[in-house]
Amino acid sequence: MDADLTRQIIDRLASAQAPVLLTHLRPDGDAYGSLLGLGHALKHQGAKPKLFVEGGMIDMYRFLPGSELVQDLPNAMPETDCLIALDTSTRERLGQKTLSWTRPVDLVIDHHISNPGYGVINLIVAEIPSTTGVLFKLLESAGWKISPSTATCLFTGLTTDTGSFRYRGTNAETLHIAAKMVELGADPSEIAKQCYLSITHERHALKRLVSNTLSIKDGKKSAFLTIFPEFYTESGAKSEDTEGIIEEVSSIQGVEVGSLFEFNSDGGLRVSLRSKGKVDVNAIASAFGGGGHKAAAGIRFTKDAEKNRDLVLAAISQAIASLKS
Repeated sequence: MDADLTRQIIDRLASAQAPVLLTHLRPDGDAYGSLLGLGHALKHQGAKPKLFVEGGMIDMYRFLPGSELVQDLPNAMPETDCLIALDTSTRERLGQKTLSWTRPVDLVIDHHISNPGYGVINLIVAEIPSTTGVLFKLLESAGWKISPSTATCLFTGLTTDTGSFRYRGTNAETLHIAAKMVELGADPSEIAKQCYLSITHERHALKRLVSNTLSIKDGKKSAFLTIFPEFYTESGAKSEDTEGIIEEVSSIQGVEVGSLFEFNSDGGLRVSLRSKGKVDVNAIASAFGGGGHKAAAGIRFTKDAEKNRDLVLAAISQAIASLKS
């Protein structure tokens, strides 16, 4: 990480007395881990941070220390001396309510290569495979206290965003960061149990319905799953229960690109893409206004769901075909 930029970020965080921390829609482990990890660190420094995300905290991550501090987005912008966006690649993904807030985002801390840098100061480190990893390096550079609670939140983001250290991009530095978090109090076994071994009956029912939609194409090099709105009614699951479902398709032997298409009741479409490394799914997503990483990316469409699904599938097929040339 750039030393001058790191110092600039640290100084701005240190001066904040009433910071407001935000993260993206449909938050995952890295989003919640970043929100709470930095929140704990700022509290240790004497600040009074407020933590917001659209929808508040979901059940899956309530085990995280301080989860009760995470609130739903307010309609009006809260008073703050520092507005911070974490793990969020575009300004719009902070939530519809925030679009009317007149204050610019003071700090953006992220690891998505597609992030255009919409903050006044931007720390975007694509070489580190989770925003919690970026935060750990930042806190380490600052010499700030990293408590067991902070370490637990940061480790959760790191392990979930690397697929338990399975994804491409996990390297020696990633594992060194993880080891330091464990030394500081994170419990890998307990975190794994909460994240991977505590699936609700409703979430399992949703996964079963989605698994039955599997389609394999492009000479068995791509595959996709589909979620229809009625699946939620049939299973009793919630929107957050989709986390991890895409692994069901991207883990198939020989599949280079796995995708998940979630049709929304309002006519929109949510797309998740995963690659084993040969295909840059960030490039595919960016062509449709989405983004992410080379190995993991997403897109959101507000209308024309079927048409846009077919366009994305065609782009995947084209990328697969180019591997042969």
